[in-house]
Amino acid sequence: MLLNIPKVLSPDLLKALSEMGHGDKILLADANFPGKSAATRCGATYLRADGIGVPALLEAILQLMPLDLYTDEPALVMDVDVRDKGMKIPIHDEYRAIVAKYDKRGGEAVVAYERYAFYDKADGCSVIVQTGEEAVYANIVLQKGVIK
Repeated sequence: MLLNIPKVLSPDLLKALSEMGHGDKILLADANFPGKSAATRCGATYLRADGIGVPALLEAILQLMPLDLYTDEPALVMDVDVRDKGMKIPIHDEYRAIVAKYDKRGGEAVVAYERYAFYDKADGCSVIVQTGEEAVYANIVLQKGVIK
């Protein structure tokens, strides 16, 4: 056990975060996301966080890992598909509020990508964490910044 480490972060996730370098990306995937197949396709480390929602993991990770200051898009979410047009995604507002607590760019650091463009971005992740999050469109990619 360690002091000051959020309890939702497993030893495997802490190891994966430690091994990530500047510019590496991690996907916090909701329960519907095809995380295992995406990780297999792109060679990412695949971890499970069953029973844990994305907001709790996002908050915990951002306590330990800064977002990349050398990009205008350090946090990416999946936008609503045209077939779900008009659907509200309140969890995105929650993500923007959490990111704003840890990044001086505030909620603007979170950028929405069209569904299939988001899948392409997810293929560039070095770590994919499959969570128990049941909200739809609740996926978020984080790009790690420099530890100074």
